Amino acid sequence: MDIRQFLVACVLCGLASPAASAPQIDREAAQEVVFDWATQRCGDWDIPDAPARAWRDANGMVRRVAGSETSRAAVGADLDEVAHQCKVLHQGSEFDDPAAWDDRSWIAAVTTQDGRNLTALAHMEYHGNRRPEGCPSKRYDRCWFNAIVELQSTDGGKSFTRLGGAADLVAMLPWPYLGETTHRTGYFNPSNILRQGDWLYAFVFAEKTGVQARGPCLLRRPSVGTARDWRAWDGKGFGVRFLNPYRDRIDDPSQHVCQPVRGINSTISSVVWHDTSRQFVAVTPMEGRDAAGNLQSGIYWSVSADLLNWTTPQLIYAVPLMWRRDCSQPVAYAYPSLIDPDSEGRDFGTVDDSFWLYLTRMELDAECRITRHRDLIRVPVIWRAG
Repeated sequence: MDIRQFLVACVLCGLASPAASAPQIDREAAQEVVFDWATQRCGDWDIPDAPARAWRDANGMVRRVAGSETSRAAVGADLDEVAHQCKVLHQGSEFDDPAAWDDRSWIAAVTTQDGRNLTALAHMEYHGNRRPEGCPSKRYDRCWFNAIVELQSTDGGKSFTRLGGAADLVAMLPWPYLGETTHRTGYFNPSNILRQGDWLYAFVFAEKTGVQARGPCLLRRPSVGTARDWRAWDGKGFGVRFLNPYRDRIDDPSQHVCQPVRGINSTISSVVWHDTSRQFVAVTPMEGRDAAGNLQSGIYWSVSADLLNWTTPQLIYAVPLMWRRDCSQPVAYAYPSLIDPDSEGRDFGTVDDSFWLYLTRMELDAECRITRHRDLIRVPVIWRAG
């Protein structure tokens, strides 16, 4: 399957048509805890703080990450038997200089063809609030500057490194660190990496900043390439090259920001190919409206034939979200991902009619604040014919 074939086929199709079938949570099944923070953590901040991703290494072992800023893996013979390990795979360098693009990092996506050599995308946060000279309020959300960087592994995912020297930058705003603003800025939360033909694809979420519109942006690069080969969708093609404002001359910033895809306005956290319906399915945490017009938060799903045009998101799992907390509830949820243990690819990029929705479940304290007590859970999904 080659995404270019879909792009040609859908030139005149507009928004993807509604699905004739739909995924549904198995309501009779309880949440299954696959990482228990209380008993399995290697430190207080060893928490699932990114969507769960999995791959098969060259020895046939399955490795799963749901990384914090000190990313660790669970390893086992298959996805149902992985055990959490304390070895740190990667962590940022916490450099004070924003031009280094290396403060705190989360492994967010992993792909491999041979199980030995891996490419990963990391969500890199620059915490200006920890450098008060550039952040008078010392507020995390107002001085949070984000970018996406690429990591490499040559040992099957036992460790990940950066090339350094800005050679591993994937997506960054065409402006230097902005200091204190009204909200976080930059590119965030990569989806998993999809391998389609000779290309790698991934979504990142963009906040509204200057000429950059808010929404999920689709990036791609050749499967044989480097971090500097990633290009973003510009509304007509993959013509956007992100530039480093600390090193590159940028005459027109509007030429170096991405155009969000259509149909979904929130983070595309996970996207897989559904074998039966022959379409892509994505999940996103968001707040939508039900048939009566009432707001409802939870995990929503959407489908697409081309990764660019998505159906209106539909609720699959009604839960309170980290960013839309229900303080009458003891927990909130974040970071959905779809993984099928039966997927034949090394990256678990496909699903059949029975798979899992993974989520991070976070305990709230008496003040409705997120705590460090965060478990990785999963619930079964069944794809039913319409």
